[in-house]
Amino acid sequence: MQSASFVTYWYLHLPSLLLATLIVLLLGRLVLTPVLGAGNVIVWLLAIVTKPVVATVGAITPRIVPPAGVLVLAMVWLAALRMAVFWVALATGVRL
Repeated sequence: MQSASFVTYWYLHLPSLLLATLIVLLLGRLVLTPVLGAGNVIVWLLAIVTKPVVATVGAITPRIVPPAGVLVLAMVWLAALRMAVFWVALATGVRL
């Protein structure tokens, strides 16, 4: 396998970094919401940034699943997408 330069393989690195960032933000939202409360500015910003992902996952998730479960499922879906990016990189011979 060849060593992957960020500039050369930006189309593989950028989605991977974006997905990892979204996973961490969702985890932060999941942990901080019960601790700080929904009215906190930090939780509010996390909710704004992660709302598109949560809304998309919430649309395909049964309504019986609680909001915290939707956050966990969103992290699972993003991790699956990140694995798919990794597999594409592996298939092309790039090491991420």
